[in-house]
Amino acid sequence: MDENGEMIRRQPAIALLGCGVFARDAYIPVLESLLSIASLRFVWSRSEAKALQMLAKVQQFAPDAEAEWGEHGLELILTSPLVHCCAVALPILTQPAVVTRALRAGKHVLQEKPVAGSVEVGLKSLSFYHSLPIPAPIWIVAENYRFEPAFHEAAAMVKSLGTMVSVTVTIDVPMTKSNKYFGCEWRRDPELKGGFILDCGVHFVAGLRVMTGCDIKLVTAIATHRDTSVPAPDTLTTLIKFDNGCSGSMVISYAASVSLACWRVACAKGTVTVERVAGQGGQFGYHVKMQPRGGDPTVQFFPFSGLEEEWKSFIADVQRAINHTSDSPRDARGSPREALKDLAIVEAALASGLHSDAPMSMKPQLV
Repeated sequence: MDENGEMIRRQPAIALLGCGVFARDAYIPVLESLLSIASLRFVWSRSEAKALQMLAKVQQFAPDAEAEWGEHGLELILTSPLVHCCAVALPILTQPAVVTRALRAGKHVLQEKPVAGSVEVGLKSLSFYHSLPIPAPIWIVAENYRFEPAFHEAAAMVKSLGTMVSVTVTIDVPMTKSNKYFGCEWRRDPELKGGFILDCGVHFVAGLRVMTGCDIKLVTAIATHRDTSVPAPDTLTTLIKFDNGCSGSMVISYAASVSLACWRVACAKGTVTVERVAGQGGQFGYHVKMQPRGGDPTVQFFPFSGLEEEWKSFIADVQRAINHTSDSPRDARGSPREALKDLAIVEAALASGLHSDAPMSMKPQLV
C-alpha cells in the first residue's frame, strides 16, 4: 500500500533468453519503449560473449540488468524470485525445451515464433502446458502478424464484401548476402526441415488466416530449389482449400530478386489487398486497399506495429496475473494453439511439396 492506502502494482520483471540478431534488433527497442510498464532484469545466452555483448547494449536503458550464460545461468534465472516472465528468442530446435523449463518454473513466457520445429513437438509442448496446475503461467507465441492492425482492418473489409471467391498470396524475399539473416547457422541446420520457409512461412499464414477469418483444411504444394546459396527448398507453391469452401494459392520464394509481400482476397462484392510497402517518409508498413464492385478504391496505410502490440498485450496480461487485479480472459491472438495451426499448414505444405506433391489434410486436432 502507498501512503494513501492504494495498492502498489508490481511491474513485470523480464528475463531475455537469447541474444541473437532478432532479439538484438527487434526485442531490445521494444523493451526500451516499455520501461514505464516493465523492467528488464536479465539477459541470457548460451555463450558468455553474446550475453555480455547484449548486456552492454541494454544497460544504456536498463542499468540494473545483469547477464547470465550457460546452464548455470539459466537455472539461476528460472529459480530467481526477481523474474516474473521470460522472453525466449532461441533457435527453433532448442527453443521448446527452454520454454517448457520456464513454464515449469512458474514463469510467464513470450516465445518467438514458430511454436516449434514440428507439429509433433508443438503438440507435446501444448500437452505439457495443459498438464500444469491452474492457474498456469501465461504462455504466448509472438506471432506479430496476428497483432498487425492492417490484417484486422482487411478482415473487416473482406467480411463486408460477401462470399469469398479466391485468395492469392505472393511472398518474394531476396535472401542474399546483404540480408542480416543470410548467414544464420540454425536456419541452415539440416535437422530444421524447411529452413527459411518453415521459420517465416508461419508469418505469412498467420496474416492470411487473420485476413480471411478462415481455417485451412487442405493443401497441395510443389517445392523447388532455385538458389544453391539458400537451403532447400527455397520456393514453395501451395494450393489451399479453406473451411468455407474457398480456394486459393500461396507462393513463398527466398530465391526471388525483388521483394514483394501481398495478400489478395477476391469476394462477391469486391477485392481487398494487403501489401507491404515503404510509406511516406520511408516508414515501413502495409497498404490496405479495398476495391468495391462498381465503386472507387480506398487505400489506407498502417505502419508496422505488431511487435509492439504483442508485447503490450503480454505485459498487460502478466501485470494482471502478478497483481491479481482481473479475471478477464487473456489475449487470444498469442494463443499457442493458433501458432500451432500456422505451423501445421506450413509443415503440411512442405510435406506435400517434398513428397510427390500429394494433397495433405490438417490433423483433426488442429482443425
